[in-house]
Amino acid sequence: MKEKNNEKVKGSSGAQAQGKRALKGEAVVRFMLDNKALILLIVLFVALSIASPYFLTVRNLLNVVRQACGLAIMGIGFTLLLGSGSMDLSVGNLMALIGVSAALLDTRLHAHPVLIIVICLAIGIAGLCFNTFLVQKFQLPGFILTLATGYIFTGIMWLISGGQSIAGISEWMRFIGQGTLLGIPFQIYLMLLLAILFTFLIRKTKFGRHSLAMGGNENAARVCGINITKGKFLIATIMGACVTVAALVTTGRASSAQLSAGSDTAMDTIAAVVIGGTPMNGGVANVPGTVIGCLLIQLISNGLNLLDVNSNWHKIAKGIIIIIAVILDVQGTKIIDRLRVKSQEKNK
Repeated sequence: MKEKNNEKVKGSSGAQAQGKRALKGEAVVRFMLDNKALILLIVLFVALSIASPYFLTVRNLLNVVRQACGLAIMGIGFTLLLGSGSMDLSVGNLMALIGVSAALLDTRLHAHPVLIIVICLAIGIAGLCFNTFLVQKFQLPGFILTLATGYIFTGIMWLISGGQSIAGISEWMRFIGQGTLLGIPFQIYLMLLLAILFTFLIRKTKFGRHSLAMGGNENAARVCGINITKGKFLIATIMGACVTVAALVTTGRASSAQLSAGSDTAMDTIAAVVIGGTPMNGGVANVPGTVIGCLLIQLISNGLNLLDVNSNWHKIAKGIIIIIAVILDVQGTKIIDRLRVKSQEKNK
């Protein structure tokens, strides 16, 4: 009898040990999937430190952070947008339009800075709300619709600019993109402020919970009494404000409004947000991951420049990053589910 009891105890303890190992394996995989941007950033950072003697310098690293700020400001707003189940491919085109509008108001009309900021905010918010209105009113797919409105925003930009970049912007606008405060670039303050604000908004407020509920299951959210239309327009308003801030930072950093400023911004933003841990199908939003994803995107461009790689390879590298991000996004949940099923089978 004692031997049989001992065998049972050994069997149960062995099953428990296997179960613990399976849980640890699942936890490791989940950690790697949730922090894939950070892991890739560390790997790339170490590789570039070895490959280029010019990479690991204060000036170069500060330059990477500066370049990432505009994209991160856009990405932080896009994290909320994507987490709520929406998609917008026109944000880069709208950002370029706002940048040109700000430069024209400043250099040609000599408008007051406050008035310029208010008008730019109105353009950004109106553009995103216009997209939201069409999607909600006519039940159109946001992916295709915003691709079309992006062309409209670009057309307007070319018409009002006459096809020319706008130079000679005022000092206050250059300060937003180039100035420093206590030795730290001003745009870094903006990025960190927005990152903290949006992290709190998404994790700690009713609005944030409702936004993610809409992204997780819109019909269930509607049944629970969440006003979907109102929520979508409010998110569009917030995203419009983020696009405006990103436009001012980008214009200020370049000291001019470039017509090509937003050409790759939408794809870079999506890549950074998805690889940062916000899934394409919504329901989850990871603001810190987005910031790390933006740093990763800029690190790729910076590293390829330092290694004197042809600029065409930059787009190829970013395309590969987007593919990897989407694959990990889609397959990550399936991998975790398979691990959970295996651990349950071993415990039986």
